[in-house]
Amino acid sequence: MNCKYCNSTHVQKDGNYKGYQRYKCMECNKRFNGEKYENNFIIHFKTKIKKSDRNTLTRENYCIPKKELDYSEKHNIKEAMEFIKTHKRPPLLCPKCYYEIPNKYFEDTEHYTDEFVESHYKRCMENFDLNMAFFSKLDNEKFNKCLDKFIDKYKFIEIDDLEKVNGCNGVYILVLDKYKQVYIGVSYSSKGIKNRILQHWSKKKEFGRLLNGDVETSILSIDSFGALDTTRIFYKPLDWSYGMYEYEEKLVSSFKADYRLNRVAGGINDEENSTIRNMKLLSSIQERKLKK
Repeated sequence: MNCKYCNSTHVQKDGNYKGYQRYKCMECNKRFNGEKYENNFIIHFKTKIKKSDRNTLTRENYCIPKKELDYSEKHNIKEAMEFIKTHKRPPLLCPKCYYEIPNKYFEDTEHYTDEFVESHYKRCMENFDLNMAFFSKLDNEKFNKCLDKFIDKYKFIEIDDLEKVNGCNGVYILVLDKYKQVYIGVSYSSKGIKNRILQHWSKKKEFGRLLNGDVETSILSIDSFGALDTTRIFYKPLDWSYGMYEYEEKLVSSFKADYRLNRVAGGINDEENSTIRNMKLLSSIQERKLKK
């Protein structure tokens, strides 16, 4: 979806109006109508989901080459430039490519270089194929035994209706049986777990962030999968916020690495200091040996 005013791809859903999906552009702040709702939905976990070719992950829809920078890359560049302007030095742990432009990644502050787009696409697709080969070698019975043991140990509850976790906070597990994978996440906001899961299902992982490390070690992002790839959902309600992300880290680390899609160990989102957060992020990246 592109903004009808500035053509930016950084748009968010903003309710509906007379049968149309409304969107808000995060670049120019304008709102506009999108597609009509009629016959444009499927029901998944008793919840309306927008029908699209991204409802399930395929090799064709996994990686779409894109020259325009995504919002997060633009934000990183802007933050780095403003920091240098104010402090007269680069921010700690910030790669030079975000403030010495042009370079091999960024043609300017709005676009990737043609060379990067071509190279990155090839690397992403190689990584995709390696992950799919990895999934195919996993044992379904062992996966289910691992999941059942985990669910029983930590007292998770299975649901078949997302409305049951609307406004509910705590830990959730998305199960992707076809791939013998799970994703463990947390939610602590007024909208709760339902909204967090819907974000996973509606978001498309940014082109520049499909890889999280090397081609032979990067785990596919949960946001690359479609809504229909999630076949089971479990949750554990928690009525406290302090220590929730540390609890997430504990859960992620205790689930067998071969069967989980978490790209970082967890315990990071509550860190307000950006420098410390970056250090935690770099040290907690999860890798997967895709070639043996």
